Amino acid sequence: MRVVSYSVPVWFPPRTGQDVRPQAQLTEQESAVFRCLATGASNAELAVELQLSVSTVKFHVHNIRAKLGGISRLQACLLAALARESAREPDRPGTDHLGRAPAARRG
Repeated sequence: MRVVSYSVPVWFPPRTGQDVRPQAQLTEQESAVFRCLATGASNAELAVELQLSVSTVKFHVHNIRAKLGGISRLQACLLAALARESAREPDRPGTDHLGRAPAARRG
Protein backbone atom coordinates (compact mmCIF):
# COMPACT_ATOMS: atom_id res chain seq x y z
CA MET A 1 0.00 0.00 0.00
CA ARG A 2 1.33 3.43 -0.97
CA VAL A 3 1.04 6.21 1.62
CA VAL A 4 0.92 9.90 0.68
CA SER A 5 1.78 12.71 3.12
CA TYR A 6 -0.10 15.98 3.35
CA SER A 7 0.58 18.64 5.93
CA VAL A 8 -1.61 21.47 7.17
CA PRO A 9 0.00 24.86 6.36
CA VAL A 10 1.23 26.97 9.29
CA TRP A 11 -1.11 29.83 8.37
CA PHE A 12 -4.19 27.54 8.39
CA PRO A 13 -6.35 28.25 11.45
CA PRO A 14 -5.85 25.51 14.08
CA ARG A 15 -8.65 23.86 16.01
CA THR A 16 -9.20 25.25 19.48
CA GLY A 17 -6.49 24.04 21.86
CA GLN A 18 -4.34 22.63 19.06
CA ASP A 19 -0.81 24.01 18.71
CA VAL A 20 0.72 21.43 16.40
CA ARG A 21 -0.26 21.16 12.73
CA PRO A 22 -0.57 17.46 11.91
CA GLN A 23 1.14 15.80 8.97
CA ALA A 24 -1.35 13.35 7.54
CA GLN A 25 -0.32 9.97 6.19
CA LEU A 26 -3.12 9.14 3.76
CA THR A 27 -3.52 5.82 2.01
CA GLU A 28 -3.59 5.81 -1.78
CA GLN A 29 -7.40 5.62 -1.83
CA GLU A 30 -7.75 8.35 0.81
CA SER A 31 -5.38 10.46 -1.26
CA ALA A 32 -7.56 10.00 -4.36
CA VAL A 33 -10.65 11.05 -2.38
CA PHE A 34 -8.72 14.00 -0.88
CA ARG A 35 -7.68 15.26 -4.32
CA CYS A 36 -11.28 15.02 -5.55
CA LEU A 37 -12.52 16.97 -2.51
CA ALA A 38 -10.94 20.03 -4.14
CA THR A 39 -13.93 20.22 -6.48
CA GLY A 40 -16.39 20.61 -3.59
CA ALA A 41 -18.37 17.64 -4.86
CA SER A 42 -20.86 15.76 -2.69
CA ASN A 43 -20.17 12.24 -1.44
CA ALA A 44 -22.49 10.86 -4.15
CA GLU A 45 -20.64 12.82 -6.86
CA LEU A 46 -17.27 11.68 -5.52
CA ALA A 47 -18.51 8.08 -5.49
CA VAL A 48 -19.45 8.28 -9.18
CA GLU A 49 -16.15 9.96 -10.09
CA LEU A 50 -14.02 7.43 -8.20
CA GLN A 51 -16.24 4.41 -8.89
CA LEU A 52 -16.75 3.73 -5.18
CA SER A 53 -19.83 3.32 -3.04
CA VAL A 54 -21.13 6.38 -1.20
CA SER A 55 -20.48 4.68 2.14
CA THR A 56 -16.83 4.06 1.15
CA VAL A 57 -16.42 7.73 0.22
CA LYS A 58 -17.98 8.78 3.56
CA PHE A 59 -15.58 6.44 5.38
CA HIS A 60 -12.54 7.93 3.59
CA VAL A 61 -13.70 11.54 4.07
CA HIS A 62 -14.17 10.88 7.80
CA ASN A 63 -10.66 9.38 8.05
CA ILE A 64 -9.11 12.24 6.06
CA ARG A 65 -10.71 14.85 8.32
CA ALA A 66 -9.54 13.00 11.42
CA LYS A 67 -5.98 12.58 10.12
CA LEU A 68 -5.82 16.30 9.30
CA GLY A 69 -6.63 17.19 12.90
CA GLY A 70 -10.42 16.94 13.00
CA ILE A 71 -10.96 19.74 10.50
CA SER A 72 -14.33 20.43 8.86
CA ARG A 73 -15.23 19.14 5.41
CA LEU A 74 -15.01 22.70 4.06
CA GLN A 75 -11.49 23.06 5.46
CA ALA A 76 -10.56 19.68 3.94
CA CYS A 77 -11.87 20.89 0.56
CA LEU A 78 -9.79 24.06 0.85
CA LEU A 79 -6.64 22.12 1.76
CA ALA A 80 -7.28 19.71 -1.11
CA ALA A 81 -7.60 22.63 -3.54
CA LEU A 82 -4.36 24.14 -2.23
CA ALA A 83 -2.56 20.80 -2.46
CA ARG A 84 -3.86 20.26 -5.98
CA GLU A 85 -2.78 23.74 -7.07
CA SER A 86 0.70 23.45 -5.56
CA ALA A 87 1.17 20.06 -7.23
CA ARG A 88 0.16 21.53 -10.58
CA GLU A 89 2.34 24.63 -10.41
CA PRO A 90 5.78 24.26 -8.83
CA ASP A 91 7.20 27.36 -7.17
CA ARG A 92 8.14 29.95 -9.73
CA PRO A 93 10.62 32.74 -9.03
CA GLY A 94 8.96 36.08 -8.34
CA THR A 95 5.67 34.66 -7.04
CA ASP A 96 4.14 34.41 -3.58
CA HIS A 97 3.16 31.17 -1.80
CA LEU A 98 -0.07 31.06 -3.88
CA GLY A 99 1.81 31.41 -7.18
CA ARG A 100 0.69 35.01 -7.72
CA ALA A 101 2.87 37.81 -9.01
CA PRO A 102 3.57 40.67 -6.55
CA ALA A 103 0.72 43.22 -6.35
CA ALA A 104 2.66 45.83 -8.35
CA ARG A 105 2.92 43.41 -11.32
CA ARG A 106 -0.67 42.09 -11.16
CA GLY A 107 -2.07 45.25 -12.66
